[in-house]
Amino acid sequence: MGITRGLLAAILGAGLTASCSPSTRSAGAEAAPAEAGAAPAPETLVPDVESDTIPTAGGIPLVPLTGEVNFLDALDPQPVHNMPHFYNTNHTAVQIIKEEETLQLEAYELGGLWLIGYGHLMLEGEKDVITEEEADAFLRDDLHWCEEAIERYVKVPVTLNEFSAMVAFCYNVGSGKTRGSSIVKRVNGDDRPGAANAFLLWNRMNGVVMKALANRRARERTLFLTP
Repeated sequence: MGITRGLLAAILGAGLTASCSPSTRSAGAEAAPAEAGAAPAPETLVPDVESDTIPTAGGIPLVPLTGEVNFLDALDPQPVHNMPHFYNTNHTAVQIIKEEETLQLEAYELGGLWLIGYGHLMLEGEKDVITEEEADAFLRDDLHWCEEAIERYVKVPVTLNEFSAMVAFCYNVGSGKTRGSSIVKRVNGDDRPGAANAFLLWNRMNGVVMKALANRRARERTLFLTP
């Protein structure tokens, strides 16, 4: 794909916290003005807005519809629906996020942003080297932003797995894109199958279908559809 898993995870992680965090870590001295005639900086890869349709060939989807999910939480024999504020993100969704983002214990710069842990956008004064426990703490804090976003945007009762899948999606693309997504619109319209399929529309970066994104969306969709 021309992009490593680690780099993709870092790029995707920036999508959430850039949308949600109140302030970012200083990058040092103020950048000097660009010289006349200098080549423009390369475009930072970021998840696109949702596509119009799932790509198909002869009516067959070119992206996976389901993904492997290791369910770490007890499954209800029948769907139980509650308003989003009733829930916290479940362990299964957290594991999906960790596996997709990957763990980085040293700070690194990407597209002018400083990241660490599981795609955490660093804030002013945060350390450049952390432990795994500290990465987990950053992840929990960042998840609260997305949980609160889902609580604001989703106006109908949902299952724990539906809530957690939407939080995992929000962690990847950010709260702003989540708010305008067909996922939220269809959930609020009580169209669960349509909402599940809408996960698959978010599979591109800079207009190109990315295998890693398609697989991530399939895993979130599988979690969403599981009672």
